[in-house]
Amino acid sequence: MKISTTLTILAAVTYGSAQTNINPQDALRLAAKNRRSLQAAKLFLDESRAKSRALGAYASTVIGIGASTRSDVGATDGDLYLSQPIDLFGKRDANQRIGNAGVQLALATYFAVARDLQTEVLTAFAETSTARARSEVAGELLNVAERLFAATKRRFDEGNVAETQVTRASIELARAKQAKDLFASQYIRSLTRLASLLGTESNEITVEPDSDIRPPDAATFESRPDLLTLNAELQIAEAEIQSAKVSSRPDLSIQLVRTPWNNEPASFVGRAQLTWSIFDHGRLKNEGRAATLRAEGSKKSLADATALATKEAATAQMDVAAARIQHKSYEAILVSSKELVAKSQRGFAEGLGSQIDVLEATRALREIQQEIILAKQQLSLAVIAQYRACGFLSEVLK
Repeated sequence: MKISTTLTILAAVTYGSAQTNINPQDALRLAAKNRRSLQAAKLFLDESRAKSRALGAYASTVIGIGASTRSDVGATDGDLYLSQPIDLFGKRDANQRIGNAGVQLALATYFAVARDLQTEVLTAFAETSTARARSEVAGELLNVAERLFAATKRRFDEGNVAETQVTRASIELARAKQAKDLFASQYIRSLTRLASLLGTESNEITVEPDSDIRPPDAATFESRPDLLTLNAELQIAEAEIQSAKVSSRPDLSIQLVRTPWNNEPASFVGRAQLTWSIFDHGRLKNEGRAATLRAEGSKKSLADATALATKEAATAQMDVAAARIQHKSYEAILVSSKELVAKSQRGFAEGLGSQIDVLEATRALREIQQEIILAKQQLSLAVIAQYRACGFLSEVLK
């Protein structure tokens, strides 16, 4: 009895102290704000963008100055000069393509972290919503059991039923109390776990009882991490092919050169300088071939993964449709079951029905209510699986 009272008080404190009802989007928004794993992924993405800008930057302007202890040794027109490399042959563009592909790879990594977080949070939300619904149903069934016990006790006092029926009604009442305490404790545990995933306290939130996790509008795969990773690897390979092609091209620089220090009066002249490698012992050729093979492999991997993802998304959509049909069928049965319980209770209270009728109707209602809650949970889990299959990512996580 003490345990039952403690659980009831704990559940009441949890309900009463909860300040905010949250829906699935609110849960994801809290997770995006508080979870450090997502914040770290964002920082790594920003790092890759900075690296991309560095790779695509123009070549540095160079100033050179030098002098010898003897004016007749080492004095050249390099004593003082200003040099600016000019990219006429696409080397900077090739580096920029590699940098952009690196950003896409980092973006795929971010989406992988965000997708896993989304799945984890929504699954916990669905479990918590289910636990709260089951707790509320258990409370409703406790009210039914209390009314049945009161009616049975009254009819016993009137001498219309045997004492065994009072005993049975008291047993049903005790079972209903135990079920309510059990589901209340399960809700508290689920809410605590959800709060930890959101980076908040369980006494600050509670889930909305009728929140739905809506299926995505279409399977676009735009945020599916595995496909984004393969596509980024393909872009990197193609960028490396281009880089290998332009690496053998000349380097051009425009220079402003001063005459050597020992020449007076001093004068400044402009100079154009071309330099290039004439023999690299096959290095660029093999780098280009390796990048080409890598690109071909990436194309095949991407095509295969896309085909599998399409089938996976279609299967997930069928699972959602089946779960929705099952949930709707239970809703129709639930209406009839509630009517049956109300009629049987009224009949028993008026002496027109038996206690067995009430108990059987209540048992059927209990089973159907629990089944419809589980059916809704299965629908939510099917939608979450569809999110993963389609690569759908909530806007609050992007």
